[in-house]
Amino acid sequence: MKGLLTMAITTFVTLKTKDGCFEEFYNLAKKELAFTRKSKGCKSILVSTNRETNTLKFVEFWDNEVSFSEYFEQRVERSGADFERLLKGLPEIEHYATQNWGYEH
Repeated sequence: MKGLLTMAITTFVTLKTKDGCFEEFYNLAKKELAFTRKSKGCKSILVSTNRETNTLKFVEFWDNEVSFSEYFEQRVERSGADFERLLKGLPEIEHYATQNWGYEH
């Protein structure tokens, strides 16, 4: 059995923008998604949004938590000032082991 740090993970990231900042953050995130997608260990990323609650939810598939952590350090260096200016609080980040039960198309 593979160790937790080496198995594929699904990462859920929830971000809430400050009032009046949703569109600016949305456009920034959309532009910056290419950086995330090119990061070592990133397999796929999906984004869901709710403008009424100023919420963006990212579902990200990574090789492992180490890959995500390395990426996130770079993300903070690259976008930390924008996060602080536009977001309400810190991102909520959750990691789960990815299970493939063979139901994909």
